[in-house]
Amino acid sequence: MKMPFRSRVPDRPGNEEGWVAELREQIAEGQYFLAFDSYREAIATYPDSLPLSLLGVLALLRGGAVEEALRLLDPLEGRLATRTIRSRRLVQAIQAVVAGKTEAADALLAEIRQGVRGDLGQLDDQETLRLAVQLHTEIWARVGGETILAHAYDLADEAFALSGRADDGLAAASLAALRGEGEQARKRAAEVAALCQGGEDMDRERLLILGQAAILLGDAGLSEDAFRRAVTLHPRHYPSIVRILRHLETLAQAGYAIPAPVRSLLRPPRTVIFGGQSLDHPGMTEPCFPPEIEADLASVIAQRLDDLDAEVGYCSAGAGSDLLFIEAMLNRGAEVHISLPFAVEDFVAHRVAYAGPRWERRFRNALRLATSVSFATEERYLGHDVLFRFNNYLIEGMAQLQGEFHLSEPHLMVTLDYLAESGAGTVADFMDAWPDITRLHVIDLEELREARASAPPSAPALFQPSVRPPPKPQALEPERVIRTMLFADIVGYSKLSEADLPALWRGLEGVRAKMEGRHKPLRLLESWGDALYAVMDSSQDMLDYAFALLEAIEAMEPGESGLSRRIQLRVGLHAGPVFEGVHPLSGRTIVYGSHVSRAARIEPISLPGHIYASQQFVGMLKSEENSARHFADSTGRSYARRFTCEYLGSLSLAKNYGRQPVYHIRKRDDAPPSGRAPS
Repeated sequence: MKMPFRSRVPDRPGNEEGWVAELREQIAEGQYFLAFDSYREAIATYPDSLPLSLLGVLALLRGGAVEEALRLLDPLEGRLATRTIRSRRLVQAIQAVVAGKTEAADALLAEIRQGVRGDLGQLDDQETLRLAVQLHTEIWARVGGETILAHAYDLADEAFALSGRADDGLAAASLAALRGEGEQARKRAAEVAALCQGGEDMDRERLLILGQAAILLGDAGLSEDAFRRAVTLHPRHYPSIVRILRHLETLAQAGYAIPAPVRSLLRPPRTVIFGGQSLDHPGMTEPCFPPEIEADLASVIAQRLDDLDAEVGYCSAGAGSDLLFIEAMLNRGAEVHISLPFAVEDFVAHRVAYAGPRWERRFRNALRLATSVSFATEERYLGHDVLFRFNNYLIEGMAQLQGEFHLSEPHLMVTLDYLAESGAGTVADFMDAWPDITRLHVIDLEELREARASAPPSAPALFQPSVRPPPKPQALEPERVIRTMLFADIVGYSKLSEADLPALWRGLEGVRAKMEGRHKPLRLLESWGDALYAVMDSSQDMLDYAFALLEAIEAMEPGESGLSRRIQLRVGLHAGPVFEGVHPLSGRTIVYGSHVSRAARIEPISLPGHIYASQQFVGMLKSEENSARHFADSTGRSYARRFTCEYLGSLSLAKNYGRQPVYHIRKRDDAPPSGRAPS
């Protein structure tokens, strides 16, 4: 696997200002994962840049990685106050001393000293100050804390005083409202409304700000009018809509009424997952997608996307329906995220080249223009159709993950012939696994064929198939299967003394007892030295095992088994196609293949006591969660997601094994103690 992920990025900037501009643009367009990867590259060259650091934190926050964002922000806190705010803190400290509140005074003085040690004045730059306001506001919205809210308000009020800009005034008004200072909120909101309404030609940004200020003023009519006018302006900018929706939800929780028409006007972005029938192979006797219906199908796909107002798409890229969908989305100016089931050239040979050079050019162009391209595996096909099914899991799972950021649920659109093959990874297989028919949109190819047959003759089809069908896959035995894998090792094992080792093994016997009944049976469990290797089918079941293991290890008390100190684990998780069989020498079950090695390379980069996972594992998890949720809904049960996946970036794996998008998986604080997906 040499390239598990590629995003479309411009040439690298040549200076700090260029990097800052690029990160701002990527964040503004909702490309939070890409922005964080850009931050990691930029900060290596400009390690002391406060704007770059704050943008990296903001990218993580908006991508859902709250814990990692807080870790990155912590050493910056001393630099996040202006001279004016530090002076105000000094006055507050003096007042606290006079009032005998020495503990409060000490805390304020410590904050001032920390700031003075930093670069005093960097935050007096208005853009950086504005960024600090955004960060503290979003952190408060996710984790709470009166101190964070107060600091955000101080920063926002000063930003407005310095700039006089409507967006800064809205931030100050909103934060005053969230602090319960209604009169101050209304005062600031009135100032913002006056700024926005100064002139007839109001752009979308001013209208959106006015709509939010009107809610703080309690003026439902003004709010609805402003938002209605804003959404009629093109092009629509969905990342702004998502941010406003989150803001309005925060205000609603603080007791502000959000008019129903406003909620209906601010529609979250719509994501469409696509599963497409391929062009007929040369010589097919029972046509599914003959060349004559290409233009008709392209028109229907474009119309269906118009009806859905699709803005984000996830799909594969085979010749035929997939590429028609990609081209229709690109024509709309929408995002397109492509996932391929195996190596590019193998994919071309088996799914594109038979359709002729015109379709191969369209395929190459689609990869070049897509927002991102990722892979289920970059190994060869080897005739294993399970790779197509695994790719469908990942397409669905990553669309579900992005839907969580966008406050919406994806739709599935398929082009289908009901008489076509229905094996692993086919369109029928994809549709059968989709749990919610209310978000399923089927384009019937038989109807298109019948309509074309009865229509007057048209110009010859552009599609000129190859004279040869694609190569017949010779399936390598044994066929690969999809498994989830865990690698873990004991931190500091090499530093244990010889006398510690028997105590360690006695302690692990207690760990096994603590884990009983907390997870489903493993397919395979191996151990050598301090390393642990486990294999299961389900990602949710594997997480149950991984957390049970971590918690049992953490519960080991030094001395209870003779150990001289606590131990911790590093855990890495991965999912992918592997071979499964019996070891010819030992007779024991084995699982082997390149994805086993990839799983092993994630574990060394994880933090002790934490669980890191590949994008493939996270995609499979999100797909499983979607199925489990809809199963619960259909049986009248409740279901709550139990895990949070926070993006850490495209990281270099151990032993020069390339780069991989890596996520930190945590238990959700609000999840019930049980809720395992049904068997």
